[in-house]
Amino acid sequence: MIYFDNAATSKYKPDVVYDAFMHYVREIGTSPGRGSYSLGVQASRMLYQSRKKVNAFFGNPSKTNVVFTKNSTEAINLFIKGFLKKGDHVLISCYEHNAVLRPIHSLYENGLITYTVLPEQVLEFPESELEKYITPSTRLVAITLASNLTGQLVYSAAFGDECKKRNLTVFVDASQGGGKGLAHMERDNIDYLAFTGHKDLYALPGVGGLCSKAPLTFPPLIQGGTGIHGEHYTNPEIYPEAYESGTLNMPAIWSLKTSIEFLEENLEKISQKEQLLTQRIISGLSSLPHVDLYKPTKRRVSTVCFNVKGISSSDVVSYLDKNGICVRGGIHCAILAHETLGTVKTGAIRVSLNYMNTEQEVDYFVDVLREMK
Repeated sequence: MIYFDNAATSKYKPDVVYDAFMHYVREIGTSPGRGSYSLGVQASRMLYQSRKKVNAFFGNPSKTNVVFTKNSTEAINLFIKGFLKKGDHVLISCYEHNAVLRPIHSLYENGLITYTVLPEQVLEFPESELEKYITPSTRLVAITLASNLTGQLVYSAAFGDECKKRNLTVFVDASQGGGKGLAHMERDNIDYLAFTGHKDLYALPGVGGLCSKAPLTFPPLIQGGTGIHGEHYTNPEIYPEAYESGTLNMPAIWSLKTSIEFLEENLEKISQKEQLLTQRIISGLSSLPHVDLYKPTKRRVSTVCFNVKGISSSDVVSYLDKNGICVRGGIHCAILAHETLGTVKTGAIRVSLNYMNTEQEVDYFVDVLREMK
């Protein structure tokens, strides 16, 4: 089976990631901050090391300002529902995942905030276009690093520069592209960054987080046991523990630290391989007259989006599955992107590669599609 759905989750992980997970489960097996015995202390140290590794990878000038969550969706909700105040105006891109759109739209429906969806030209020419959409109450720009549908890079350092000039807070959803070395909080003027471990960071499912340049000061999303100050009726005002109620998924967190170390050692080779495969699949799809390829010339991560003329995306997915190829079709939890592309009614097919895929797999995929007319 050929797996081309890495934007949903990376099915195959480096061996060191599996080893790290099993080491934690078998040799540590305890929760940080829940005991003063030696294994509990060791777990707390491993958590601290993981915080440092995540922040260093994302270029956060703070060494430890990360709240671990179960995925990026939880991290996004933690930030949006905590940071925004009544009367705020928010700018979001036309490529936002529903994980960003829906909590913002929910606040809007409840009469708490307003928001504007930025058209594509603002993303491409922020120096001349961004100002047109800013109001006196604009407080936040929430923008994805890369589109989960088309793969194109959405956020840029140039965009961040324009936001900084206007004293706007910048939140980046790095769920797509976070593991490709494309987001650096200090260099790119990112104030808050959400990530998930199980996609191109190659960690195991069950860990994500919210990085911030300064400790969070808004209320936590979840109340409960924090391992410290258990005598209080409410969460302690201590960062980051106040935002990490319940048992942290330490086996997944430790796998994340290990996967980042793997990426740090191999990122250049991985990037070269993925760029080669991505260009090969774009070239192959471009040669098929019955295929509509979306945004093929944009700078991108290793994700490509297309449709086959006259055939539904679900039928294309089924056809490819019968030929041993896993891809995803439909809306991809990205209604704004489909509105931008004009594909709301048809949906689209997404192919997302990683360095473990091969040129032979790409060529076979194109050959199979060539026969589908």
